[in-house]
Amino acid sequence: MAQDKNFGKGLKRSLTLRDAALIGIGGAIGSGILFAAAGGTAYAGPAVIISWIVAAIMIAIITIPYAEIASMVPKGGISARIGYYTYGSYGGFLSGWALFLWSAIIPAIEGVAVAQYASYWVPGLYHIVSGAGLLTPLGILVAIIITIFFAILNFMGISKFGKFNSGLTYLKIAAVIIFILLVPLFLFHASNFTANGFLPYGWAGVLIAIPATGILFSFGGYRQVADMAGEMKDPKKNVPKAIGATLAVQSIFYVLMAIVIVGAVSWAALGVAPGTWSSVASLSSPLADLMHVGASTVPAFAGSVLGILVIVALLFAIFSPFGTFGVYLTGSARIIFGFSKENAFPKVFGKINKNGVPIWSLVLAAVLAVVFIIPLPSWYSLVDFVVVAAVVNFALVSASLPALRKIYPNVKRPFKIPYVRVWSLVAFVMSALLIYWATYPTTLYALGATLLGSVFYLYQANKSKWKAINLKHSIWIPIFIVGMIILSYLGGTQTGGTNLIPFPYDMIVAVVYAVIFWGIAQLMAPKKQIYSAEQLLASESVSA
Repeated sequence: MAQDKNFGKGLKRSLTLRDAALIGIGGAIGSGILFAAAGGTAYAGPAVIISWIVAAIMIAIITIPYAEIASMVPKGGISARIGYYTYGSYGGFLSGWALFLWSAIIPAIEGVAVAQYASYWVPGLYHIVSGAGLLTPLGILVAIIITIFFAILNFMGISKFGKFNSGLTYLKIAAVIIFILLVPLFLFHASNFTANGFLPYGWAGVLIAIPATGILFSFGGYRQVADMAGEMKDPKKNVPKAIGATLAVQSIFYVLMAIVIVGAVSWAALGVAPGTWSSVASLSSPLADLMHVGASTVPAFAGSVLGILVIVALLFAIFSPFGTFGVYLTGSARIIFGFSKENAFPKVFGKINKNGVPIWSLVLAAVLAVVFIIPLPSWYSLVDFVVVAAVVNFALVSASLPALRKIYPNVKRPFKIPYVRVWSLVAFVMSALLIYWATYPTTLYALGATLLGSVFYLYQANKSKWKAINLKHSIWIPIFIVGMIILSYLGGTQTGGTNLIPFPYDMIVAVVYAVIFWGIAQLMAPKKQIYSAEQLLASESVSA
């Protein structure tokens, strides 16, 4: 039998605009739409709605640079590679490493969410130990089976995965629309929006809820679109459109679902005083639990409808993170592939099978998913960690944008951001604030894990015989990260600090600090190309 002529030549461009948008939306509508919408009330009460709106605005500003860069350089795993083009191999590695931490852990987070909800029917999947939810051996086995299923689906090619994901995402969208339209008709308490005040925990709570309860985590679907740019048809046009569609759909759904959950709370049925939002945040199956207890407080017909919706909610809570698991496993493999192409990982992870799939990158992503699933503690604690790591990448990509404009002025940009320096500065400052709001000691652990990438970078440095490190362009990055840890430690008690810089002055200091380091990043950016334009634009894909 003759070998496929495209075997090993590159990723296959077989994703349509619709496929790519549905991958982004499918990655967005996962465990966060239920857990984060309820969990955020512990920090913000009913004002969690504002948290979602602020997060949507911030993530839109931070995300747009990915749309410009991914349409300009449509390569697999581009989110993890941008820093290489502006800050050299060390800066590029740290930026990509932060994103790698995010992508490697998220499949495990979604796997735990699937098992937690499935335990409603199969109690042996999940149990509580010392106040923390953990998978049982049976739950771990189920998570491994899910991993194998998506790995096999991926091995068959991105188009196969895209079609499967599209069908699953349509189901997710339909379920969310049903909840948004029907739940308020039968269970809605307007008084919940003023119970104990609309802002019971102040503005600090509204802001801290964004990174600390999974709200920011829930907006990650857009990045999967950027990382699959190497497998999209006509990526220069379709990447910005797919990212825009993902941002719009997820933002609308999240805000409306937050309103639904706040309005669905029946305090008497929960057996707590009005305004005890910590009780809502601690529900193991938020929307289903609220509808279940609320059904006893409404007329018989409404209670029957809610009973049916409880079953729908529990099913949705299984297949929603199930689909997101697949999206992030696929995206994680592309980031590993991208790292390999930048010589940060062994070349074997850049190998492509005849279906255009980075086969060994996918194997590693699957193994990592299982490794993180086994010891995984609570959903919220891991979400906090991965969010901070990912935002480091957001910050460095934002800072890179003006430098890319300067050193590659003639490279065609199908999508171009206006007022690029202002946009870059605002996005960088917002990224720094999101890191700060994640609270100490989460910032210590996540930023420390990011800095730990410096040890793993030694592989790449040694392989390149300690050339092209470009420390003069990137040394500001670890200094910035260490400074963020110190600032987080010294900040207000609201963000877990020692209160040496109390709220709201700590926020002002964080903004000033970010502005200073953005200026340093621009001064230290290269004045000439690290990669030639030909290297930058060299295709790693083939037509499907």
